[in-house]
Amino acid sequence: MSRSSPSEERAGWLRQRERGAIWAIELASFVATTCGRPSARALARAIAAYYLLSDGRARRASRAWLERVRGRPARLAEVLAHFSVFAQVTMDRLFFARRALAGIEIHRTGNHHLEALAREKRGAILLGAHLGSFEAMRAASDVEQFPVTIVGHFENARMINAVLERLDPGQSSRVVHVGRDPIALALTLRDRLAQGGMIALLADRVGLNDKSIAVQFFGAPARFATGPFLLAAILKCPIYLVFGIYRAPDRYELFCEPFADQIVLPRSRRDEVLQDEVARYARRLEVYARQAPDNWFNFFDFWEQRSS
Repeated sequence: MSRSSPSEERAGWLRQRERGAIWAIELASFVATTCGRPSARALARAIAAYYLLSDGRARRASRAWLERVRGRPARLAEVLAHFSVFAQVTMDRLFFARRALAGIEIHRTGNHHLEALAREKRGAILLGAHLGSFEAMRAASDVEQFPVTIVGHFENARMINAVLERLDPGQSSRVVHVGRDPIALALTLRDRLAQGGMIALLADRVGLNDKSIAVQFFGAPARFATGPFLLAAILKCPIYLVFGIYRAPDRYELFCEPFADQIVLPRSRRDEVLQDEVARYARRLEVYARQAPDNWFNFFDFWEQRSS
């Protein structure tokens, strides 16, 4: 049997099969579109209980994460609560896709930064993470007509994305897949920035063959992809951090804060400056993750280290 390379092993999240068969996703879509959010919440709790019993890898990852953040052993009920938040946030993506926001409270902090960008038609990069809901931010941006484009890897979420596309046929124009051509990607994003667009990226995971850097995160080295930061340096635009924290049962707290006017990587100090920028992002991510540990949706060993 051939052995996986370190980069392939670190990107195991990307090759994980999508959780849930298509019938389960269709059932969730049916409940969300015909029965309303209370019924969808009950289904989300049932789904969370199912994965608590059936997915040992995710259960171990949740327990390890909660123990690291809280500094004590995690109880099974806390792991179930973690899964329940993930299931509810995933379920709410169906409501956001339909723009069915009744009963969902959205609170904004730092929204004036996005308002200024839209008013002045200035392009910017929005850096987020698999913490809480990026869909809540996108739904809010649609209401306020902010020109947001989501960029990312979507290979391991084809079924749910197909359902979301059916519920919101126009979403494909606001999504860009990373693909294998970084030059084409940079040109596409440069054009959208020139038109005053906002480019949203999740910067906490390492994809297959992505270059990465290890920085301190919750007291131990963890690897973060350098691609989003290199892209920001190439595009020479301002960068903001954005996070959407879910608070049960019906509240999303959206945060936006400045990160850098521009990332500049001097040739003589390129690696050092890049390390500093990634470490600074990791520190801010840690601040938000401490506020809502059950909003952390990386169900794999985030600190798993292998020599490259």
